[in-house]
Parts: sequence; C-alpha cells; structure tokens
Amino acid sequence: MTGPGADGEPGRVRYHFPPLERRGVIAGWRGGQVAAVACGLVLAVLAIRSRPSLSGVVIAVALVGASVALAFWPVAGRTGEQWLPVLVRWARAGVTGRRVVVGPGPGSGHRVGLRRGQFGPPDPPPTPRAAATSVFDGLRVVRSDGTVDSGGIGMVEDDRARTVTAVLAVRGHSFALLGSADQDARVAAWARVLASLAREGSAVHRLQWIETCLPDDGRAVRAHLDRHGVLGSSEPAAVSYRSLLEESAPVTRRHRVQVAVSVHRRRSARAVRAAGGGAGGAAVVLAREVAAVHRALVAADLAVVGVLGRDSLARVLADALRSAPTAEHPRVDAEPAVAGPADPWPMATGARWESVRTDGAWHAVYWISDWPRVDVHPDFLGPLLFTPLRRTLSVVLEPIDPVRAARQVAQARTAGLADGELRRRNGFLSSARHAREHASVEDRDVELAEGHAQFRFSGYVGVTAGSESELAAACAAVEQAAGQARIELRRLYGQQDAALLCLLPLGRGLS
Repeated sequence: MTGPGADGEPGRVRYHFPPLERRGVIAGWRGGQVAAVACGLVLAVLAIRSRPSLSGVVIAVALVGASVALAFWPVAGRTGEQWLPVLVRWARAGVTGRRVVVGPGPGSGHRVGLRRGQFGPPDPPPTPRAAATSVFDGLRVVRSDGTVDSGGIGMVEDDRARTVTAVLAVRGHSFALLGSADQDARVAAWARVLASLAREGSAVHRLQWIETCLPDDGRAVRAHLDRHGVLGSSEPAAVSYRSLLEESAPVTRRHRVQVAVSVHRRRSARAVRAAGGGAGGAAVVLAREVAAVHRALVAADLAVVGVLGRDSLARVLADALRSAPTAEHPRVDAEPAVAGPADPWPMATGARWESVRTDGAWHAVYWISDWPRVDVHPDFLGPLLFTPLRRTLSVVLEPIDPVRAARQVAQARTAGLADGELRRRNGFLSSARHAREHASVEDRDVELAEGHAQFRFSGYVGVTAGSESELAAACAAVEQAAGQARIELRRLYGQQDAALLCLLPLGRGLS
C-alpha cells in the first residue's frame, strides 16, 4: 500500500479499496438468480408439455429469456430479482397507507384540570394494530446517568435494532491543509483507534462517523473577527474584510462531525448482566465504551468536544430532519442553555420512490456502491466534502474480532476456490473482477496473520433541500462531486425512508 503517489511524491502512502464481495451459491450465482432461472426452466417445460407445437416452443423460449433477463440484466445497478423485494415492499406500503405517516403527537391532546386550571402532559394514544407505522417508531432519545465525566449522557434507544447509541462531537484540524506526512500520521492514528475496538470481547457493536455540511449565516466568522481582530473597525483592511464576509454569507457553510458508538443489548448480554442488567446495565456498558473511545480519539490528536447530552443529541437529530437547522454548534454539557426538543422526530413523513419528505425538508439518500478502484491518497473525498451543499456523509463500521475474522476469511477462500473450479469445469470465464476479489481475500488473510484488525463498513451520502426543485439540483451537484472523488453512488429507490436512518447516529446501515 505504499509507493510513489500519482504526483510523483516518493514514499507517500496510498490506499486501495477491495471490490464488494459478491459470492453466490453456485459459480457466483446468487440464490435469487438461481431461483429465477429455475422457475423460467420449469415454466418453459410446462409450456411445451401443455402446447406441443411451435407456439409452445416460442412461449418456452420467451419464458427462458425473461427469466435470464430477470436474473442478470441490471437496471440502475440492480438485477430484476434484486428489484423484486423492493417493489413488493413499495406496493405493500402503498396499499397499507404507510408512504405518508403522521406522528401521534397532534392527536394525543393535553389534559387540563377544570378545578385548578392546570395543564398536564398528553397521554400516549393507543396505537391500533392496523395503523401505519413510521420508520422512526421504536426510537427514543433518553438521558442516562452514566459515568462519563460524572455527568449524564444522551442515548438513542433503538427497539427494532436492539441497540443503544451515544454520540461524541469532534472537530478537525484542517486536514486538507496539512502536509502529506501529517495527513498520513492522522490516518494512522485513526487506524489505531479502530484497531482498539476489534478486540476479542469488545462490547462495541457499531462505530459510525458522520460529517454534515449545514448552511450558516456567517455569525461565527464575524464573532471570531471581533474577538481576534487587531485592527480598528474603521481601518480600510477591516472594512474590506467585513464586506467580504457579508458578501459570502449566503454561501457560507459549517461542518459538524460526530462519532457514534453503539452497543447491542443482545450480543453484549453478558456485559449488560454484569453491569446490572436491563436498560440501566446497557447504559453503563455504553458509557464505559464511549469513555474508552473518547480517550483513544484524544490520544490520536483529535479535538473531541465531548459527549452529547440528551438535549444536544435531540437537537442534532432534529437538525438532520428539518429544513432550518439551528445556527449554533450543539453544546455537549448535560444541561444546555436551550433545551432540546422533547421529540426530535418529524411530525409527518412522506416517502416517494426517489426521495423522502420529513415535515418541510426533502431528502435523497445514496449508497456508496463502489469506492475508488485505483489507489488514492487520504484526501480523496475532498471534492465531496467541500461541495457547498447541505449534505451528510455517513460511514458505518462493524468491528470483527480476530476469531470471527479468521473464520470468515477461511470461508471466503474456500468459496472462492470452489467457485473457480466450478467455472473451469463448466467452461465459464473468470473475469478480472473475480481475480481481484480472490486477491482481496488473500490480502485479508495476510493482514490478519500480521495482527491487523478487520472491519465491515458501508457508506451513505444524503442530500437535504427545502423544496423538490432544489433537491434535484443538489442531487446533480453531489453526483458530480462523487464522480470527482472516484466513488460510485447508487440512489436507493423505493427505500428512501428506511435509508434516511443510515444518515442519523444510530449505527444503522449494515445487515
């Protein structure tokens, strides 16, 4: 992975990403492809037996051709058998009325005591079995009396995924402006942080980093000038600089970076029971792991602002889902000056085939289906990160302990050898992609033998706008920026509402 860079700089570290493993059941064929072709052959035989004539033969050939096309003809990056479950879920959501879901808050009402005139909180309304459910059901933002700095931390309890997640706010050190040696050192430090989580017995289920670009009115830049400016406000240079700040206010952007740590309550059941069991035990385990990640990030020379409290975490979630985010950076103390929303989830969610609307904000979510196929430098994401759009980049990582990693590598090597032998016997050609996948597995085996940690990861890019027309323009711009960064984006058609959760600090995004 080392060698001269593309710019001729000797010794510059470069990184390469292996292709997505696409192992199948037989000779690389997925189970859905095998089932589609098998159904086509069965229907073709039935057609010939029912009509032993030329028309029956034509129908049989048409059925075989349709089944092969269904299994192998890609449309928007997916074959027909891969689109089939998405279409079924989309149709079912339309029939059951789940594409547009209104939250239960407006219908709950408040209680008032007529004698004393005192208002009370609303009672949770009963949910009928046939009522439409939202993707945000089962998510709760709570405060835990954890042990991080002897203060409470904010957590997201996810009943569907059975996880609890806490978030750390992180600030960078102008990575793009650093020299090549400093950039390589920062990446190596981040690798050490990841390696510490892929240990045997680690309670960390998922680690997620989220970089969000939000609009800004330039208030923070002007405040910084007022605090650190050395020239008087009437000086020509100061007047010129303030004029520049006023003119650039419409395109000013601010960046938020969060690192989310998730603990699975079932997979970490032993540690949770040792900590007291139940929700309290899970909170203790999560606080312990968050504190360890906090120390590792500080040791890696990253500026960690702190762990978000309950109200700060709620504001971060609300900002990601609404069209007008808050101007200030979220505080991390347990009791911020401005309380966060009691329920950060949207009042209404409307899913479309290519986008999703939450209250007044429109969102489009992409999956990073292919990372750069050529060796790249650590700053390869620069064109995407510095695009002046309101967008979110989320990468979800799952640490794999050494024992499980060795087992998975052995299974991958065995499956690759079996598929290669089957292709050779039946006359199938082995493509360059198959050779690259095999080389990737061999590299993983060598790295594992040398003691390197293994992770499973997936990346998502989300775009947010205030209207449907603005969203279309922003999507075109982010697709162009992704092309400059040499990554391939695939829009998650028919799954936009569920994919939106992959952009939130929940640890979602991996099966």
